[in-house]
Amino acid sequence: MPASETQTLTRAFAILDCFSPERSEMGVREIARQVGLSSSTVGRLLGSMHGARLLTQNPTTRAYSLGPKVLAWAGVYTSSLDIRARARPVLEDLHRITRESISLYILDGDERVCVERIESPERIRSVVRIGERMPLHAGASGKILLAFLPPAEGDQILRSIPLKPITSRTLTDRKALERELAAVRRQGFAVSLGERVPEAASVAAPIQDASGRVIAALNISGPLPRFTKANISKYLKQVTRAAAHISQAMGFLAQPRDSTPTP
Repeated sequence: MPASETQTLTRAFAILDCFSPERSEMGVREIARQVGLSSSTVGRLLGSMHGARLLTQNPTTRAYSLGPKVLAWAGVYTSSLDIRARARPVLEDLHRITRESISLYILDGDERVCVERIESPERIRSVVRIGERMPLHAGASGKILLAFLPPAEGDQILRSIPLKPITSRTLTDRKALERELAAVRRQGFAVSLGERVPEAASVAAPIQDASGRVIAALNISGPLPRFTKANISKYLKQVTRAAAHISQAMGFLAQPRDSTPTP
């Protein structure tokens, strides 16, 4: 591929990366500032991307947002995640039993991404969007995905990610986090009490494929006051059994646990 075409692709990808749930619509000048290019260059690229249906343009504000082709690609990607289809009935059962928010997370680079979610019917609940990216060192699902990585890969990620304090309960000391991850591996579950959101709690368990590799984390989350010691023990039993059933659906041969985990 000629260097000019490679440069155009790189710039187009940089423009697409500017958009987020918080910034779903942006003008030419704002995008130009984000990618460090002139407004005229960005304007030409935006026009081409609009013509290719990668972007749409608001006729009133002239601002741009992601277009139908990107959404179609997202649909192809999410439909390829076989785990979503296999896990959905189990998530629905867990949601019905607990009345809390149920999520499915996968690892993507050095972050976790929510790929499936059923929100709690309760008025007070924790809210996460499908597609939302979160750090690995804060939250039950992140600790599950970190804990069960191959040692070399896990060590590399731990060395590369900044252990930023998101709340006063976030683990920011690497040694302390490593001890926590070792406990997660021994127990087969993770608990988070206010690590990512001050007033939210969660419990999570690993989902394995036919080879035994952990491919996702199943999570129950809700307001901290509802996560009493008794409820945590109950939720841990439910989430580990549910994760084991999904793992079986993915080809993993181990039987679901019958015993209640002890936090």
